[in-house]
Amino acid sequence: MNAMPKPFYEYVSRCMGLEFINFISSNFFINTFNLKKDWITVTLVPRELVDSIVKLSNTNVLSSGSLCGWIHNGKFVPAPHLFNLSKRYGYKHGCSVVVKPQGVKAFLYGNDVLLASFDHFIFPVRKGDYVAVLDSSDMHAIGTGLLLIDRDEVEKLIREGKMLVAIVKNVFDLGIHIRNERFFLY
Repeated sequence: MNAMPKPFYEYVSRCMGLEFINFISSNFFINTFNLKKDWITVTLVPRELVDSIVKLSNTNVLSSGSLCGWIHNGKFVPAPHLFNLSKRYGYKHGCSVVVKPQGVKAFLYGNDVLLASFDHFIFPVRKGDYVAVLDSSDMHAIGTGLLLIDRDEVEKLIREGKMLVAIVKNVFDLGIHIRNERFFLY
């Protein structure tokens, strides 16, 4: 179990706030491990389970806890589970793009979010950020994407009729569980 990695701390502080950071620090151990080259997986382990996991670690446990994201090239890439965890415990978060129902379906099939499916941003967001993709029907995170446009570009693209422009590149979506079970085999 490791200390809070700097990219994780910076992202969560900016997108979810220091109160959520304090909640994580008080209730979870942060576990990091490398199973793929250049990717560090970050999980959260409830404090009450740590002793049990340490006992099991003698039997080659590869990972433990709830996936909350990855660190790649010095940047934290959040998993949707982290956003849903903050929502479950009553914390607000930004760094999100809310998507209409037709966009939710397309995203869960591995597609990017098009402007036609865009509902609104939950700030802060900026071009190049990893953002949660939220289902507008229940505001749960269905995946993570890379924001391809600046928030100021939305109105311009709409005026120009460019509704089929990708605004969020699909990085990870919950549909992967159905489409490719080998995703989780390292």
